[in-house]
Amino acid sequence: MSNSQRDELDQIKAKIQDHLISSGNYDIINQQLKLKLYEAGWYDKIAQIASTELNDQHENHNKDLTFDQLFTFIKPKAENLVPNEVKQEILEKIVDYLDDTLQ
Repeated sequence: MSNSQRDELDQIKAKIQDHLISSGNYDIINQQLKLKLYEAGWYDKIAQIASTELNDQHENHNKDLTFDQLFTFIKPKAENLVPNEVKQEILEKIVDYLDDTLQ
């Protein structure tokens, strides 16, 4: 994918997000996502990963761990731990919203 295609895709994503926000649907979908993640135990899993990493860093005498470093460590793990069913359900809600909007 070229840089211009990436830029165009980023612009489309930004427009969709702006429209979701202005319509109030962003908050609705966001709340549904948070609930699904909570029900799946995702927050607890992420808290455990963060706690383990903090303890490991402390045991290795690395007391200079920053939030950004911890976030960089956790982010890919957190993304991978989102259940596929949750991803699919939220994606379907966004697609349904866009279908309704574009008709």
